[in-house]
Order: sequence, then structure tokens, then C-alpha cells
Amino acid sequence: MIQNTLDTSPPRLIALDWGTSSQRAWLLGDGGRILDVRRPDFGLLGTTGDDPESRTRAYEAAFDEACGDWIAAAPDLPAIACGMVGSAQGWREAGYLTTPTDLAIGAGDLTAVPHPRGVLHLVPGMRVASAADGSVPGDVMRGEETQIIGALGLLPPTDGPLTIVLPGTHSKWARVEDHKIVSFATAMSGELYGLVMAHGILGRTATTGVRDDAAFGRGLTTGTSVPSRGLPAELFGARALVLDGLLDPASLPDYVSGVIIADEVRHLLPHYAAGHRILLCGNADLCRRYAAGLRVHGMAADIVAEEAAAQGLWRVAIDAGLLAPDASTIPEKETL
Repeated sequence: MIQNTLDTSPPRLIALDWGTSSQRAWLLGDGGRILDVRRPDFGLLGTTGDDPESRTRAYEAAFDEACGDWIAAAPDLPAIACGMVGSAQGWREAGYLTTPTDLAIGAGDLTAVPHPRGVLHLVPGMRVASAADGSVPGDVMRGEETQIIGALGLLPPTDGPLTIVLPGTHSKWARVEDHKIVSFATAMSGELYGLVMAHGILGRTATTGVRDDAAFGRGLTTGTSVPSRGLPAELFGARALVLDGLLDPASLPDYVSGVIIADEVRHLLPHYAAGHRILLCGNADLCRRYAAGLRVHGMAADIVAEEAAAQGLWRVAIDAGLLAPDASTIPEKETL
């Protein structure tokens, strides 16, 4: 538990970003200031039961463990959550808003989940509809839409189009115009990296990894001097470089990270960020890596902190009427 002992404003909102593998819970005060934050080690995978009743009990217990003392101290506090907690495998399915969609989420968009200590309000996810004939697949996100709302609140107002990239297990590239998410795409880059390094030949080729920014940079430049041979071939090239003594086995993980991020940026940049201002939002190290990948293509990006989800939940609570409008002032945050 991390507590801000310098802020004495009363608590106004309990906010949770509840994903597949982790949970972040915030106690927010006036203006959305973070009074307390907790990071319990239980996400959707740790709370899913075999049937609806046991799953509900598991979620109630997890919620109580994370936030029970906050509610006991202030029983009337509204509570709101985003992420996979609102999926079909979550506490209650919260549905999706279909792009293009306004980023002002109203009360009618939230899903109310009663529990022994009150009500938890779930933020809907967002979807891009697939082509009717199935020729072009759609896309979905849960939780990232709230990060986007929070990130926009941390920026000076802008009328121009903006691309927001959220690096992670399933990285998102979202195009925002006129305060609407116009479209977005997901790249399973983080998951692919984990699978390749944990279960593939490259994991056996590597030794215990050490941070090697030079190796990461080499990976980013694959396919830039000559046409790329495609991600599967470029990945196997990492093994060949080790066997030829041209890449230290301990540097292989960073090299592979560069190869995968380079492929993602190469394919999605022309579709989602051509001529747009780019904002990176999320983990500081991942944002640093993606910023380097964008620089290979001559693109600069701004970076905002990963606590944007807390500010997004605050904004949604205001728009949905869970909080009074006079509580809407959001404190200025420094970019990373």
C-alpha cells in the first residue's frame, strides 16, 4: 500500500482498473487526487470461479480485500471499475460501445453490480465492428478506453487529430478526433514476446537477460536497410546472430523486444498515426521503448504516466453523475 500523507482532502471515489492478471485500486480525493493506491495480486484469472455463483463470491471477496476498509470508513463512497472485470468472464458483463464513439460515458452506459457493501459501477469496453462478410476483423478493448479518457484530461486541449498508443501485453493504437475514438487496433506484441521467450527456441538460446539498449536498438532497425523478411524470419535471425557470435545470449531478450516492437510500429504507424500527434501512455520503460521505435521512422511522441486510468475513472464518474460536477477539477500531472 502506498499512501499520500500530504493530501488531507476527504475521499470522494473508489476507482479500480481490474484486468486479466492484476488489479489497481485507488482512493481518490478532491479533484481526483490519489490519496491511496493498492496493487493486489489478483486479476480476472485469480478470481474466476467455475460457475456464476462461485465467480460472484470470488469477485466480492477480492473487492472486499482491496477496498473493504475504505468502504467501512466511508460507506457512501461511490465505486467504479474498468477492465476485464466487465468482460463475459468477469464479475458482470458490461457490454461495448461501438466506434466511432464519444468519450463522455454517461450513467446509462455503466453497469451496476450490487454487492454486500453497496454497488460497483462497471465501465463498458469499446469495439470496432467487423466487416459484415468477415473479410476485415474488428477489435475490442477493456480498460484502455478509460486510460485514453484520463490521458486526454492530462493534456492541454487540442482540436487536431491525436493518436494514443498504449503499450502492453495487448498494445492499442487509437485514433482520437473531436473527443471521439474513431478507430483502434490491437497488437499482441507483449503476449507474443512472452510466449516466444518462455516456450520457444529463442528462450533456450538466451541466457539470463541483462538490459542492453544497444541490442534493443539493433532489433528496432531490422528490415530498415532492406525490405523486411517478415516477423517470423526476423525473429529466427536472433538465434543465428547468437550462433555466429554476433549477439550475446544475455542480450537476446532485448534484441527480440526490438524486433517485435519494430514490426508493430512498421505496420500500424501508417494506418493510425500518419501526420498525427502521438501520445504514449503506460509503463515508463515500455513507453521509452516505443518512443525509440517511433524515432526510427522520424516520429516523436509525448508520454504520460500510467496512472491515467485513475484520472479516466474520475472523469467517467463525473460524466455519469456519480460525483458532483464541482469536483471535476483534475490536478496537473507531470509527464514522464
